[in-house]
Amino acid sequence: MNGLVGVEPHQLKETWFHRALQRAGIEGDSWRPGRGVDENRQVVEAVYSYYGGLFLEYPYLQWAGMASMIGPAFYAGFCDLGFVPDAVRKTVIATFGRASRRLARSAAGDLGFYERTFLTMQKKIFEDQATMHEAYLAGGMPQLEEFYRTRIIDLATLSAWKQIDTGRGNGDAAAVADGNRALLFREQHDIIDRFYLQMLGHRGLEGPAFTYLLTLAGAPSVPGAHSYPERYPLTFAAWFPRGAIRAQTPLADGNIAIFANRWQLIDDDTLPSYLAFVRDHPEQAHDLVATPIRTRMARYRLLARTRGIAAAALTRWHVDVTASPGPLFRGRAAPVRVAAAIRPVIDLSRPPTRESAGFAAGARSRIWMNPGREPVDLAVNLPDGRAYHARAAMAAMLSPAGTGDPDRLTVQLPPTDLDATEELMAQYAASWGFPAREVARWRASVAPSAPAGPNDDDTGLFTYGTRVFTGADVGFVHLEFQVAHHQREREFVVAALFTWDRSAS
Repeated sequence: MNGLVGVEPHQLKETWFHRALQRAGIEGDSWRPGRGVDENRQVVEAVYSYYGGLFLEYPYLQWAGMASMIGPAFYAGFCDLGFVPDAVRKTVIATFGRASRRLARSAAGDLGFYERTFLTMQKKIFEDQATMHEAYLAGGMPQLEEFYRTRIIDLATLSAWKQIDTGRGNGDAAAVADGNRALLFREQHDIIDRFYLQMLGHRGLEGPAFTYLLTLAGAPSVPGAHSYPERYPLTFAAWFPRGAIRAQTPLADGNIAIFANRWQLIDDDTLPSYLAFVRDHPEQAHDLVATPIRTRMARYRLLARTRGIAAAALTRWHVDVTASPGPLFRGRAAPVRVAAAIRPVIDLSRPPTRESAGFAAGARSRIWMNPGREPVDLAVNLPDGRAYHARAAMAAMLSPAGTGDPDRLTVQLPPTDLDATEELMAQYAASWGFPAREVARWRASVAPSAPAGPNDDDTGLFTYGTRVFTGADVGFVHLEFQVAHHQREREFVVAALFTWDRSAS
């Protein structure tokens, strides 16, 4: 099969999704996140082996290589989280039979919720990314262009694949890396951020406490990368008339469940460390990815890291007293601050520069969001006196390099239901120049055929997708609206996507 042309979007995507399942050796009906790690162990391992296999055969698929390399840390976390709830499920099913799965799920409690959420995240990522990878490998850029033509992916994602394709053809390593970074942003921002938010908001204070513990306990399995508290330690300071005293702790100044914090760690530390490792030590990288994940993950289990965690809690304290007015702990970048913004205005009336967009030195992105993810009234000024207004969950502007000017902005709205999403997209169709019939057609394609239930994630069905509506260009700005739908959760996330050529004037 070299490619599919002229088919419906769902057929196009499901064809390549099932091709990915086949390559990975996964039976779709066996992938049931709601049943915990024990019943999904073979699938979890097959997913990471699939990613590793792609990278070993096609080294320019760096996103897949990073997914395989970071997999041991996540797999170890799955197993640690699932230890108690899986034991509870087994006991309930052994006592009451397999018909008691709903009771078993309830009995697994809060740890079971977090376990299921992480397993669901893994499946959603595979549904999106593996599908595109299979389409590219079989049909090249024409097949990804078909994804774009059928409104499955946006222009930035198509451009990412073009960078990968062009870069591998002419040996442009920077283009390959930039394209793969864009796929990584899509994974973290578009696909799984809402699941981190579910965990963060779970049961009042429990969610923030649990995700903060994850932030403290996390250990990256990418050689050379640092954990969040290593990179961004919580620091206290007191100033006096003749000096200052500051204490650096082993705690984390942030929470990985907050996108701004998580993305900065990835963009500033994990991703550069990974790229340096595969560039400078290709043979070691090959051997590492080729090692079965079950072998690699053992050292990242909590029990195996107990001594290291205890040692860090005792030794990662630093106290400095100085009479100098300059900053202490030089060389440590401050974490992204999610400062409350009152009606932020982002200026795209002309191509923004790093300085005009307020990028920090060396940063490749800027995030606008409120603490706790409270929506904020936001405006984007566009050419010709036009403006986009939204009550947004967050906005993210990206540049392809630490010294380059930005070339894309994403404004993400809070999740909502199908009816409200349809109404909003109808308004956007009238305001931003795409046909209203596209909204009606999309609505018909995603209308639920059965009511949601507590066991809906116990299925091998394809459950994640995106639909992009392309508006009329506004000056140099290309405008799109993406609806990401999580079918089983009955939630829809709308994002306004602004892209532009940095050479535009």
